[in-house]
Amino acid sequence: MKKTGLLLFLLIWMTGSVHVYSFSEKQITALGDSIPYGYHLTPVNKQPSPYAFPYLIGEKGNMVVNNLSVPGLTSGELLQELKTNKVVRDAVADSDYILLYIGGNDLLNFLKKNDNLQGVDLEKAAPVIRDLIYNVYSTILEIDALSDGEILVYNLYNPYPAASDQLSAPLSYINQQYQSLVQLVRHFASVTLIDAYGAFAGHPEYIIERDVHPNKKGQEKLAELGWNQLKNKR
Repeated sequence: MKKTGLLLFLLIWMTGSVHVYSFSEKQITALGDSIPYGYHLTPVNKQPSPYAFPYLIGEKGNMVVNNLSVPGLTSGELLQELKTNKVVRDAVADSDYILLYIGGNDLLNFLKKNDNLQGVDLEKAAPVIRDLIYNVYSTILEIDALSDGEILVYNLYNPYPAASDQLSAPLSYINQQYQSLVQLVRHFASVTLIDAYGAFAGHPEYIIERDVHPNKKGQEKLAELGWNQLKNKR
């Protein structure tokens, strides 16, 4: 359910009257892996970076941000956390907006086990992609059951721009499935697809050099994409 915190402050007599102040705050919860966590944006990665896109969106909208992202998290692990972790479930239940970026580690773990980028066999990757799409679908349903908030689902950008040909088939298929999934779920849930893949295509400068994570410029782009959706829904 949506959380609207209403705080009333009674000021001491000042001009012969009592003034009552009130305000309400919107709340964002970010779920996902090292991308919304903001990994490698600061020298020490012990906590989510203030430069990560969930915080940048929060700053734009003067909103409270709960960044529950975990580096290395897979879609299956996120789904399990959402089903069993009370902290995560309570945060989602109290949120007006939920940001979801997950799936990159599912693909990267597959690549590590299969000669990295030396030609990705889509048929061999099919079970991994199938499980990923099922987990994302189940995660959206779980979020929708907990919260009336708006869900923003980011698709996957290409973490290896120099190897776009090798990754084009699995990434295109995954993101097509994300789009179809969101179109289906929109019939009964408040969910929007954010096209990180399209925004990062042709922009290797958004990614940390010799890394797979967005730099500050890339995080700003992810924030811009999300904020452009949210600002019209507030």
